Amino acid sequence: MTQFDESALEFANFIFDRKKVVCYGLQNAAGGTTTILNFPTASLADAFRTAFLEGRNFRIVQNGAQIICLADYETVMRCSSDDPRVQPLRYSRDYMMGTLSHMVC
Repeated sequence: MTQFDESALEFANFIFDRKKVVCYGLQNAAGGTTTILNFPTASLADAFRTAFLEGRNFRIVQNGAQIICLADYETVMRCSSDDPRVQPLRYSRDYMMGTLSHMVC
């Protein structure tokens, strides 16, 4: 492999049931998109998944307090946009210059 293309990185955070949730989104050149939601507790992740992610048409993997969705951030959050338990705080498509390498350096 002679060429390496970095994935664009998005960042968002929001409040769910008075607790802060930190999210990262990765988009690669092949068209794949992943959103990672990091909750403070597994029970809060369970509550969010039950309330807003059940029955959706994208793959969802939960690992304790972390939920990985194979969809973009806007799609993941669409069902929760009118719920008073969810309060958006910050969203940026240009987080850390937009690539993973800038986060690790």
